[in-house]
Amino acid sequence: MLVELALVSVLLLTIAAGTYDYGMAWRAGLAGTEAARTGARVGSAQADAVGADFALLSGTRSALASSGQLSNVTRVVIYQSSTTTGEVPANCKTTTSSSISEKCNILTGAQFRAMPTAVGTGTLDSKGCIAASQTRNWCPTDRNGVQLTADYLGVWVQLNYSYQFRLVGTTRSIERDAVMRLEP
Repeated sequence: MLVELALVSVLLLTIAAGTYDYGMAWRAGLAGTEAARTGARVGSAQADAVGADFALLSGTRSALASSGQLSNVTRVVIYQSSTTTGEVPANCKTTTSSSISEKCNILTGAQFRAMPTAVGTGTLDSKGCIAASQTRNWCPTDRNGVQLTADYLGVWVQLNYSYQFRLVGTTRSIERDAVMRLEP
């Protein structure tokens, strides 16, 4: 009887640990989705205002901080999309260069976490981009917020989830995005 109990309890504990890790990774994904949507919504409302990116990133940061996921962010990208279901330009997801041709603004996780809580001297450049960004190729003043021809703004968030029980690995990269049309 004890042998059967030992075998079954190991199996049940393994299932419980896997379920816990899966649930926590799912929760991190939901936090990433909420953060991307918040950023896209705020950025859409701010459109081409000079402080649009700062407001967008502040909303994204707030959503991630309230869910405890801010420390897990590895990259945030603000990009121009061609449609509401537009993909993030591949180069914007992976480049470490500060000069690329795609229309996106890239912040590393460290740059994103180091952002001040209020706009101060040196926070924004003259076109409204975050001065500390790795790449600044689509600043707010370059965006088109005119009703019939308005641009689509996308926000892509990448974060890492570290498994607690390491049954299926040590970490998982979670990527979420949201796209909205600029409001006039």
